[in-house]
Amino acid sequence: RATELAEEQGVKNAKFTVMNALEMEFPDNTFDIVWACESGEHMPDKEAYINEMMRVLKPGGKFVMATWCQRDDREVPFTKKDEKDLRFLYEEWTHPYFISIEKYAELIDATGVMNEVTTAD
Repeated sequence: RATELAEEQGVKNAKFTVMNALEMEFPDNTFDIVWACESGEHMPDKEAYINEMMRVLKPGGKFVMATWCQRDDREVPFTKKDEKDLRFLYEEWTHPYFISIEKYAELIDATGVMNEVTTAD
């Protein structure tokens, strides 16, 4: 449907493809900008997901991500209520698990692709 809408609106430089985000078919260094919108929370392997996003990003490119996160529980562990709330989201919405924004930043930084990793909540 996206392809049809783009054609109807005269957008000729857009291509819509469905593929596994953990094993994309694009060559390394394909995109100037990689935009990941509400997909990270669905990925069963967050590190593989980030590595794949960074693989297809050109050197000096921009990476933008909007995703569901949990708070960083390394300093203040989750309460029983926190655990119950997370379990509800995992079961009701079939998310594999969430990680914190801090953990995402660490995964991105560990790839060595981005010069500076910044986050906003």
